[in-house]
Amino acid sequence: MALRNSETAFGWMAKGFHWLTALAIAAMFVIAWRMDALPIGLAKLQAYGWHKSIGLTILVVTALRLLWRLVNPQPPFLGNSRWQGRASTAAHWLLYACLIALPVLGWLMSAAANTPVNLFGLVVLPNPIAPDRELAHLFEEAHETLAYGLLGLVALHAAAALKHHLVDRDATLRRMLTLLPLFVLIGAATAGAAPSEEMPPWRADPAKSRIAFTFTQLGAPIEGVFESYDVDIQFNPEGPAGEVRVVIDTDSIDTGDDDRDDQARGDDFFAVAYFPQAVFEAHEIRRVASGYEAVGALTLKGSTKSIVLPFTLEIDGGTARAEGMLVVNRQDFAIGTGEWATNLAVGDEVTIAISVTATRTYEPVVAGEAAVQKP
Repeated sequence: MALRNSETAFGWMAKGFHWLTALAIAAMFVIAWRMDALPIGLAKLQAYGWHKSIGLTILVVTALRLLWRLVNPQPPFLGNSRWQGRASTAAHWLLYACLIALPVLGWLMSAAANTPVNLFGLVVLPNPIAPDRELAHLFEEAHETLAYGLLGLVALHAAAALKHHLVDRDATLRRMLTLLPLFVLIGAATAGAAPSEEMPPWRADPAKSRIAFTFTQLGAPIEGVFESYDVDIQFNPEGPAGEVRVVIDTDSIDTGDDDRDDQARGDDFFAVAYFPQAVFEAHEIRRVASGYEAVGALTLKGSTKSIVLPFTLEIDGGTARAEGMLVVNRQDFAIGTGEWATNLAVGDEVTIAISVTATRTYEPVVAGEAAVQKP
């Protein structure tokens, strides 16, 4: 088979561009439908990353395909109907326009949402525009609308090809089919080699886990715990990759003294009536010399601060035990206002110690007041 097109047939370069584009479009729509159904988390973020990377690959392939078409004309349209020939040409150019506009809109949407595009994890592309929430929503709507338009054009294109093959019985479809088996094999191999979006789910057992804290009161250390919390974990220790979400009911504070606990629940401290939960979310878990680090943010009393939680991990079969400790400044979260704002009675530094025992299971674990729900 020749590289270039001839009077009667497409060359392998044109066929390669055609089926590579078709394979990429199919992957784009499969990933799009899959990621829309995923809950917010690392798997969804990874799916968006693949969607964006494949979309920009389609943009590059389409540009190369158009350049190749300019220097290497296509074989003539097969058929006696002039209007069908014109409709075919128009549909092809509309397809090219969609294949260019869709990834450009997606790139602009990501930039407007202040989310740089990381191309297959290799290159972070610069944002072409400044962040703008309204523009992000506008680009998102345009992107989605045009995606449905592309889907309709692809369906029309496939139907026309089948019509030529089954009704007109000409060579329109046959002259483009030669490389199809190869690209089907490539698609199957890629799907098999692609990393799974699902990571092993771990469910923390509250009966064997503990979230404790230590602060100083009049110079003496006081230890307390939170008795009610939810922990959701997805983690691959071989990656490492994963995410952690810890939701603590601040009303469940227990320092061993009822008066002190009531005061801690008040507006000067945790203000549980207005902020009933504290949330720690980490969307990056990285391996370090001492073990691991969960990189995320702690939201407490309406304030969110970036934190890094170092922890050690031991895995024995289907059971994992993680222990971590970090120090935060209570002033960063307005814990202790008014007369408690100074550190004369209560120290500024608070040490948080976390001990979590988790099992790899798909069933909810419920114990005492704490329940870990299936995500």
